[in-house]
Amino acid sequence: MPDRPLVGLLYNPAIPIVLDAIGEHVDFVEVVPDRLWYDFGIGEKRRFSHSSAAVEELQRHVQDRAVIGHGIGLSLPSAMPIDEALLDEIVASHRTFEYRWYSEHLSMFLVPNRSIPNAQAGMGLPVVLDSETLDLVGAKVRHLGAALGTRILLENSTIFSAVPEQDMSEPAFFNRLHRETGCGMLLDLHNLYANTLNLDMSAEDYLAELDPDIVVEIHLAGGDLLKDFYTDSHSRPTPPAVWQWANDWAPRFRNLAAITYEYHESYHERLGLDGVARELELMHVLAGKVADARPTMAA
Repeated sequence: MPDRPLVGLLYNPAIPIVLDAIGEHVDFVEVVPDRLWYDFGIGEKRRFSHSSAAVEELQRHVQDRAVIGHGIGLSLPSAMPIDEALLDEIVASHRTFEYRWYSEHLSMFLVPNRSIPNAQAGMGLPVVLDSETLDLVGAKVRHLGAALGTRILLENSTIFSAVPEQDMSEPAFFNRLHRETGCGMLLDLHNLYANTLNLDMSAEDYLAELDPDIVVEIHLAGGDLLKDFYTDSHSRPTPPAVWQWANDWAPRFRNLAAITYEYHESYHERLGLDGVARELELMHVLAGKVADARPTMAA
């Protein structure tokens, strides 16, 4: 059981500015390895082109910090085999940065499209939550875990159009996936917030159904309205409702090991260093609250 969750940021090109200024408040960075290279697609003679400058800058800032891996490209629920060439690149990045664990999303980013075997959908598509999908995702989680040799988490995603008449709820799916594979959960509370607005669902019901012991990491963020939909745009401070859920529920997650704030580099000027510092301050308060609750839970 971790004593106190670590506090960190999703790494982007603006984060070195934050780390140079207030890095003492950042325990870890979460790295999206897909952003460290250009992928020219399956079938290309030279498929991956690595950004050596980005890798070197990242290495400079993680020498004394923990690193977590957060993938966006494997699209585990898609009904196609894992992209082994992409997986090899992720494994190589893990050898470089030694991720504490590695997470992916419970949504589809890849779809077959005629001659293109892995066409990008442009956004995360909702998943049919049934036993067939559970078996498909479970097999890929095991494969990914074996390749990386580290723990795998899956993240709940923002959904704009729900699949009707699902066989099981999303919390039930995560609970079963954990029981059958050991896969943990990255609970994105801002994604949940977006879904409560877009789908008129209850966050309290969702969190009450979730097995609290499967949550290893929490994501926090802020978003914007776009054509009557609330988006997970990583563009603003964490909304008050999300902070309320975090403070109410995180102390119940006995295996919670990390709290992450996400924002996109294009919104760095909007947030400013003071805005990021405020998020980190509130996250450290939350981490302390979780740590204070652990002796009681253990008893």
